[in-house]
Amino acid sequence: MKSGIVSYGTAIPRHRIDVHEIWKVWENVTPDIFDKMSFVERAVLMPNEDALTLGVAAAELALDRSGIDRGAVGALFFGTCTNPFDTKATATVAQDALGLRPDLFSYDLQFGGKSGTSAVISAVAYVEAGFADYALAIGADTLNRHFPPGTQMEYSASAGAFACLVGREGVIAELEGFGSWASDLSDYHRVEGDRYIQLGGGWLGYVSNWGLLEHAVPAGKALLERLGLDPASDFDAVVLPQATGVQPMMVGGSLGFDVVTVMNSVLTSSIGDCGSAGALIPLAQFLDYADEGQRAFVCSYGYGAGSDALCFRTTAALDGRRPSSGLVGFQLEDKTLVDYAHASKYEFKYLRPATLVSNYL
Repeated sequence: MKSGIVSYGTAIPRHRIDVHEIWKVWENVTPDIFDKMSFVERAVLMPNEDALTLGVAAAELALDRSGIDRGAVGALFFGTCTNPFDTKATATVAQDALGLRPDLFSYDLQFGGKSGTSAVISAVAYVEAGFADYALAIGADTLNRHFPPGTQMEYSASAGAFACLVGREGVIAELEGFGSWASDLSDYHRVEGDRYIQLGGGWLGYVSNWGLLEHAVPAGKALLERLGLDPASDFDAVVLPQATGVQPMMVGGSLGFDVVTVMNSVLTSSIGDCGSAGALIPLAQFLDYADEGQRAFVCSYGYGAGSDALCFRTTAALDGRRPSSGLVGFQLEDKTLVDYAHASKYEFKYLRPATLVSNYL
């Protein structure tokens, strides 16, 4: 393939909460579990933030960094499992907000936590087919607003967004190959009418990763075999599913990756589980500092269930187009901590009538 990432951007909510603040309210786990699962902080959404606003913010950064006229963008793929609308397309709102032309091809993608990587693959396929010179892919989720209070998922459910412009010219990271593996599995799910995502299994032990290895490992192995690459020596970055800090170690060990290389891309302790952006924000962090000719393996896992595996290799164009602001590391450090009461308020964990006569009713 000649197509790949031309530019990229991320958006991470500025407000965060220490997981111990949540524990003080519920005390529903033993505190030592936080170290074992690499939980320290997660993002907190402001009332005006959702998957759409985060996705648009990341896409604005990607488009600005590209230096390409927005009229050249011929497609937009928006991957999320926490769409702010039940039946309305998020992609069209993003399209207008970004000032893209109305005749582009756009749609939403939904496959749990692999919605973002599926959007990237769709964008590459669209460009490779010759339907457009450039396509925009967005992966964004706000899991923290979609898990009920008092459940263990509150400790990890977070939010974030990644966007990339895909093209054949000016590529900074070429997509060398990709593969997928999917089957029907009722792990995390939300049926029509439910406000909150339900756990199909449990939160600890194997059931918390039910379906992970069964999908991520075959998807990864098939891609490695197809490309003829050695997991132990051919990769400079390995980004694996990271709803918890344990998941990358499980998948990485099963695929034969070097544990240190895997650990370098685990951001769970800083940001928690970002859903569709969870495997893509660490990719952006790698690109922030990568050198020419370095290779990154990316694997996502989506509830439902399925995995995407992708292999990127940086090009000579990266050095001249490396971003100098808005880096992932800066966004992670630019934070304001809030307590649990404010987190619950901002994330609408307590519902009120849509129309109130006064503040006292």
